[in-house]
Amino acid sequence: MVLLQISPSVEANSVLNLSDTHAQGSTGSIPWVTVWPGMGLSLNFSGTGEHIVKAWLDDPSRLTLDFDTPLCGSDFNNGCGSTTIIHLRRIHPLKFSHIPSTTTTLLTVVTSSGSNRKIYYFLVGYGNGQAKYVAVNINRDPRPALQQRQNQEQATRARVNRIEQGLIIARGRDTSQSNGQVFQRVEILLAHVRGGMSFNDALRRTNLAPSVLEQLEALAVSV
Repeated sequence: MVLLQISPSVEANSVLNLSDTHAQGSTGSIPWVTVWPGMGLSLNFSGTGEHIVKAWLDDPSRLTLDFDTPLCGSDFNNGCGSTTIIHLRRIHPLKFSHIPSTTTTLLTVVTSSGSNRKIYYFLVGYGNGQAKYVAVNINRDPRPALQQRQNQEQATRARVNRIEQGLIIARGRDTSQSNGQVFQRVEILLAHVRGGMSFNDALRRTNLAPSVLEQLEALAVSV
């Protein structure tokens, strides 16, 4: 007779994705994660580009902590300092003196990236029955980078408009038409910038001095 060992099933959506800003509490709430019996839960920080230097549970009576590499704090010798994954495992409740057992606990994680440190928080609960997920990926929130890019694009459009207004004014004042070639180069520069080129690259391409653009912008704002 062949005995088959049946493992607990996991729902199709077995990985939960969280942004780093949410896990830091920057959105106004702390993420809730659940650990189910027999499955454990892995928290993967590799998507943040940071390494874990410390982690602790306020109530250690129901969970164990494990890591993909040894923690070493700020000492990165002996091959440590590359920890990116925490594994939580359910255990039978233990009794610790002076530490009350709770139905939930707080997991705090400290990460490092160069000289920068971040702190992440997770409210941990204990589930029963079928596990809904067995891993949590913490990834960089794309919104700050997107917002920065949008701000840069907006600033570029505003500067292009100022230069264009200044160009119109300068042409109207150039009765001798002695600056015709310079004005043509400015038009070419604006076309390059509108096409995605940076101002610095467009200046080099058109052989214009930055002071030319500064004078045109000054004309626009002086009106």
